Amino acid sequence: MIEQQAQKFLEAFQAKIPGAHKKKLVFLLIGRTGVGKSSTVNALLGKPIAEVGDYEATTMGVESYESELDGIKFTVIDTPGLCDDVEEVERDQHYLELMRSKVTQIDSMWFVSPLNETRVRRDEIEAIELISRAFGKQVWEHAVIIFTFANSVNASKYPEALKKRTELIRKAIANCEDVGLVVANDIPSVAVDTGSETTPDGEKWLGELFTKVFSRISERGAIPFFLVMADSLKPPHQNKKESDQYSTPFGYAQVGSEKPRIELNEQQKKEVKKTIDALIIPGLATAGASIGLAFGPVGAAVGGGIGAAIGLIAWLWD
Repeated sequence: MIEQQAQKFLEAFQAKIPGAHKKKLVFLLIGRTGVGKSSTVNALLGKPIAEVGDYEATTMGVESYESELDGIKFTVIDTPGLCDDVEEVERDQHYLELMRSKVTQIDSMWFVSPLNETRVRRDEIEAIELISRAFGKQVWEHAVIIFTFANSVNASKYPEALKKRTELIRKAIANCEDVGLVVANDIPSVAVDTGSETTPDGEKWLGELFTKVFSRISERGAIPFFLVMADSLKPPHQNKKESDQYSTPFGYAQVGSEKPRIELNEQQKKEVKKTIDALIIPGLATAGASIGLAFGPVGAAVGGGIGAAIGLIAWLWD
C-alpha cells in the first residue's frame, strides 16, 4: 500500500518536471545601494549570480542578471537607486516605466533593509509605494522582508530589534493604497549576515532564509526553486562522491561532509513540508512518515537534481 501511494505521488511529481524546466524563476530585489541584496541572494543560491559592488547613489537603472542552475533558468532583478535618497525630476515615473518594461513576472520579491536602523527611511517608503503602484498589492503575496547586517545589533537587543523593525516595515507596506494590514502582516521577515554563519542569537540564518523564501514563492516558481535548492539541503548520506565539493558563502565544503550547505531545524522542516504539500505534491502531509522510506531508494536511483529533490522529500517525511 505504501509503495503504491509513493508511486502515485512520484508520478505526480515527475509529471510536473518538464514544465518546471521550461519556466524561468524571477527574483526582484528591492533596497538601496550597499544593503547587501546581491551578496544575500548569492549566499542562498550558493553561486555568484548577482554582481556584488557599490552603485552610484544616483544610478537610475534596473539591473538584470541571467543564470542557470541544474537546468533551471532564472533572473535576478536588482533595483539600484530605487531606495537611494536622491532628488530627481520625474524619478518615480522613470522607474515605473523601467520596471514595467523589464519585469513581466515576479516569483519572489525581497525587500532588503539593514537591521541596525531604527526607522523606515523616506526613500524606502517611496520605494514601497512605487512597487505597489507598479505591480499591485498582489506583489506582496510573494514578498519577504530581509534584514541584513544582523550582527551589527547587540545580542541582547537583537530579538526586540527584529520585532520592531518588522513591525515598522509592515506598517509602511500596509499604508499603501489597497494593500492593508491583512496582506502586510502576513509578510515574513528574516535577519541575515553574509559575514557570519549565524545571527546574534546563535542560529544559522541560511536555513531560515530558504524556508521563508520557499514559503512565499509563487506557485509557478515552487518546483523550479525546489529543484535548484534540493542539492544544497539534502542530507549527507545521499551525497555521491566524497571528492566532490560545493560552494558555500563561507568557502567550499565536501559533498560527503557531515552537514549539507543549508541546514534546516525541526520548525523549518515543518514549514518546508507544508509548502511542498500545498504547492508541489498535494496529499503528502497526510501520507505519513513511512512514505519517506519508499521515496528514498527512488531518489538515490534517479540521481541528479531531480533525484536530490526526491531524496530531500524522503528525508523530510522520514
